[in-house]
Amino acid sequence: MDLITTRLDQGLVQVNPSSVHGVFWLQTHFPAQDWDALLSGQAAFGMDCIDDLISDAREAGLNVEWEASVPS
Repeated sequence: MDLITTRLDQGLVQVNPSSVHGVFWLQTHFPAQDWDALLSGQAAFGMDCIDDLISDAREAGLNVEWEASVPS
């Protein structure tokens, strides 16, 4: 696993890198001032963008722990 996601109560999703590949991918997608928050699990993403983020990571070859939700 390269990235692990965790759903938070506020409709947010936390993304944590769990491999060097996950770390490198995050660093290539976000500015340097965000790296500390991203790498320490302090950053969270809204449900409106998480699917695109996960899709992009998977297209780059990363293994992502994520269960897509289907709106009812």
